[in-house]
Amino acid sequence: MDIQLLFFAAVKDHFPDLKKIEVSEGDSILHLRNILTHTNPGSESILKVSRFAVNQTIVGDNFVLREGSVVAVLPPSSGG
Repeated sequence: MDIQLLFFAAVKDHFPDLKKIEVSEGDSILHLRNILTHTNPGSESILKVSRFAVNQTIVGDNFVLREGSVVAVLPPSSGG
Protein backbone atom coordinates (compact mmCIF):
# COMPACT_ATOMS: atom_id res chain seq x y z
CA MET A 1 0.00 0.00 0.00
CA ASP A 2 1.18 3.52 -0.71
CA ILE A 3 1.53 6.35 1.77
CA GLN A 4 2.45 9.97 1.15
CA LEU A 5 5.49 11.43 2.91
CA LEU A 6 6.16 15.02 3.94
CA PHE A 7 9.59 15.99 5.20
CA PHE A 8 10.44 19.19 7.00
CA ALA A 9 13.60 21.12 7.93
CA ALA A 10 16.79 19.01 8.19
CA VAL A 11 15.01 15.75 7.33
CA LYS A 12 14.03 17.18 3.96
CA ASP A 13 17.71 17.35 3.00
CA HIS A 14 18.02 13.57 3.41
CA PHE A 15 15.00 12.73 1.24
CA PRO A 16 14.65 15.48 -1.37
CA ASP A 17 12.90 13.33 -3.97
CA LEU A 18 10.95 10.89 -1.81
CA LYS A 19 7.24 11.75 -1.83
CA LYS A 20 5.60 8.32 -1.64
CA ILE A 21 6.67 4.97 -0.33
CA GLU A 22 5.16 1.52 -0.37
CA VAL A 23 4.70 -0.23 2.97
CA SER A 24 2.97 -3.46 3.89
CA GLU A 25 -0.43 -3.78 5.51
CA GLY A 26 0.06 -3.62 9.28
CA ASP A 27 3.38 -1.75 9.15
CA SER A 28 3.88 0.77 11.92
CA ILE A 29 5.67 4.07 12.26
CA LEU A 30 8.60 2.17 13.76
CA HIS A 31 8.79 0.06 10.60
CA LEU A 32 8.61 3.19 8.44
CA ARG A 33 11.40 4.76 10.51
CA ASN A 34 13.52 1.65 9.83
CA ILE A 35 12.74 1.74 6.09
CA LEU A 36 13.78 5.39 5.89
CA THR A 37 16.98 4.71 7.85
CA HIS A 38 17.78 1.83 5.50
CA THR A 39 17.03 4.04 2.46
CA ASN A 40 19.44 6.74 3.68
CA PRO A 41 21.72 5.56 6.53
CA GLY A 42 22.97 9.13 6.97
CA SER A 43 19.52 10.10 8.26
CA GLU A 44 19.57 7.72 11.23
CA SER A 45 20.50 10.26 13.89
CA ILE A 46 17.86 12.81 12.84
CA LEU A 47 15.15 10.16 12.40
CA LYS A 48 15.79 8.84 15.92
CA VAL A 49 14.80 12.19 17.40
CA SER A 50 12.06 13.10 14.92
CA ARG A 51 8.36 12.84 15.61
CA PHE A 52 5.85 11.52 13.12
CA ALA A 53 2.38 12.82 12.36
CA VAL A 54 -0.26 10.89 10.42
CA ASN A 55 -3.03 12.92 8.85
CA GLN A 56 -1.99 15.90 10.98
CA THR A 57 -1.98 14.05 14.33
CA ILE A 58 1.23 13.24 16.21
CA VAL A 59 1.49 9.48 16.66
CA GLY A 60 3.80 7.04 18.41
CA ASP A 61 5.98 4.29 16.97
CA ASN A 62 3.26 1.65 17.37
CA PHE A 63 0.73 3.50 15.20
CA VAL A 64 -0.33 1.28 12.29
CA LEU A 65 -0.28 2.90 8.85
CA ARG A 66 -3.21 2.70 6.46
CA GLU A 67 -3.52 3.08 2.69
CA GLY A 68 -3.39 6.72 1.71
CA SER A 69 -2.00 7.97 5.02
CA VAL A 70 -0.15 11.27 4.85
CA VAL A 71 2.88 11.00 7.11
CA ALA A 72 4.86 14.06 8.14
CA VAL A 73 8.35 13.59 9.57
CA LEU A 74 9.05 16.37 12.03
CA PRO A 75 12.59 16.89 13.29
CA PRO A 76 13.17 18.81 16.51
CA SER A 77 13.51 22.53 16.05
CA SER A 78 14.47 25.50 18.12
CA GLY A 79 13.94 29.15 17.80
CA GLY A 80 12.56 32.10 19.53
